[in-house]
Parts: sequence; structure tokens; C-alpha cells
Amino acid sequence: MNNRNIAIIAIVIIAVAAIGVYGYSTYSTSSESGTIVIYAADSLGSQLNATAKEFKNQHPNVNVEIHYSGSQAAIRQITDLNKSADIMASADYGLIDQRLIPNYTSWNAKYARNNLVIAYTNKSKNSSQINSTNWYQIFNQSDVKFGFSDPNSDPAGYRAVMMIKLADSYYNNSDIFNSLVASNSAITSAANGTGYAISAPANLNPGSHIMIRDDAAQLMPSLESGALDYAIVYKNIAEQQKGSGVEYMELPGSLSLNDTQYESDYKKISLVEYSDSNDANKTKIVKLSPIVYGITVLNNAPQKQLATEFVQLLLSPTGTQIIQNSFQEPITPAIATNDSTNIPQALQQYITGGK
Repeated sequence: MNNRNIAIIAIVIIAVAAIGVYGYSTYSTSSESGTIVIYAADSLGSQLNATAKEFKNQHPNVNVEIHYSGSQAAIRQITDLNKSADIMASADYGLIDQRLIPNYTSWNAKYARNNLVIAYTNKSKNSSQINSTNWYQIFNQSDVKFGFSDPNSDPAGYRAVMMIKLADSYYNNSDIFNSLVASNSAITSAANGTGYAISAPANLNPGSHIMIRDDAAQLMPSLESGALDYAIVYKNIAEQQKGSGVEYMELPGSLSLNDTQYESDYKKISLVEYSDSNDANKTKIVKLSPIVYGITVLNNAPQKQLATEFVQLLLSPTGTQIIQNSFQEPITPAIATNDSTNIPQALQQYITGGK
């Protein structure tokens, strides 16, 4: 083989490798313009803001408009309020399957993981003593105030409540949920034959022992000021506030909700969510599951091509590094849910599975 042929083969190999690694850039042109609208979970703020900045570098004439809230609240903007959107990113991938497929989208990719922790500061009462075996006992002390987000609007909230119920069996103590949650709010739990069903009414009526906010990120200012002693939040939220004096304790075993080996235990606990404060009979049921994020481009996305390119960047090696830098664990390749169909061609190199 002569030198000329060797050189040609080398150029082809380099080109193919470049397409595999930076495939998303082949869809990027400086002439593209428009605004991508994203509804997303608050805990994705750091990740998506950084991705939007990188996307802007690749698409200087494209704006990215991101609306953050609890995942249920974000989905209701699309389903109940008919807000125009291109992308939905949920802290619970199952919400996309249950509430957006098939009417609003045809696919859903599981692309990142997180876990629950207990955040605190040096102002928190008895913080020098808290550990993975006694945290619920410290929470139960009369002068301690702990918090979680609203189970009706934020997956971090219903996960926190269901984790506390799961703690009953983990610590072989049937009184943990009742003493911490049921005795201090309108949230209740009842056996249902296969496990437990938790009810979170529209009026949660928290007592002085508990602080509840719309989403987990809203708890952090109160934690940092000392108005709140402990907050049950996602690990990445606590990590991002370390510079403000926030520390956190890892929850043990199944209670961290980041390991699929415990799914059979998780599925025994469900929560009845009251999503409409104007209709006490309008409820939805969510089951406890590992903390896995989902993302999709909506069927009627006004900027479907640009939105697909944004997701392509997020799932690319550049995007997975951004996810890691945001203290979340990327799922590489991303995994299509069982309900998914028609994964966009531009994303197929980054997503496995699907119908």
C-alpha cells in the first residue's frame, strides 16, 4: 500500500471518529435562530444552565429559555395550562411516561442519576452528632426543625416523604413516619395490602416542626440562615451550596434512593398526590422509584430541530462532563424507557433501547 492510500485511510478514520464524538456539532450552524423553551426540575438548574451556555456558543443566534420548578408543576404547565414548550426535563423519568406519553411526546430518555441526602450547617442543632443511624431521632427532638419540598409539586418532596416511610422497615421501627411526618402535618400513611399508600392533601398543614417549600432548592436559604436545621434534598443541591457552609450526610442503603437493586422495596410505597388545590377529588398516584432523570422533546415543539440538537449536546461527551460537573451521575448511553417510540435519528447514537 503506497503512502497516498495510507494517508487517505487515516483521514477517513479521523473523520469517522470525530463524527462519533462530536456528532451534535454536525447539526449546528451559525445561521440557525430562534428560542428553545424548556420546562425543567429545579435540581437541573446548574446542569441545564451550563449546557445552555455551551449551546449558545455553538448557536450564537439561538436563545434558550428555561423555566424551573418542581417536575409535577412543570409538567402541568404543558398538560393543564397548554404552555408552548420544546423540551421537558423531569427529576422523575416516570412522570414523562405517565403524563406526557403518548399525547405530548413519543419518547423519553433516562440520562442521569441523583440521590437523597440530609443537608445541614454548623448552625443546625446537634449537627455534630447526626449520623446514618440516629438522624430520625435527632429530627424528632422538640427544638429541631427539618424540611422537605411539597410532595404535590416536586419529586424531591414525595421522595423525602416516602423515604421516611421506608425508614420504618429499614430501622425496624414502625413509629418513624408517624412521629416525624403524620404528627406534624396532614400527610398520612395507611397499609394497602401490598405495602403502604401515603396521602398528601392539597393543604399539607405543616406544624412548627416542619418546613415545606415548593421545591427543594427553596429550602436552602432557610437552612443557611439557621431558620431550618435540616433539609432532605438531592445531593447535587447540597454540593452546590458547600461554599455557603452547607454540609450533608449520606443516607444508608436503600434510603438514598439511588440503587436499582432496591426497586422491589421501593414499589411497595406509593403516594396519592393532590395536584389541584381547587378540586379535592383530583388525584394522581406516584410510586417510589430510584432517582433517575428523564428528558424528551415534545411532539408539538415549535423549535423541534433546535430542541433535538440541545438534547444531542446534553447526551454527548461534552454534555456528560457538564452533568458530572453538576454533581450528578450521567447515564451513558442514555436509556429509552419501555414506553418510548421513534427516538430521533440524531439522538440514536446516544440512546439505547426503545421500541
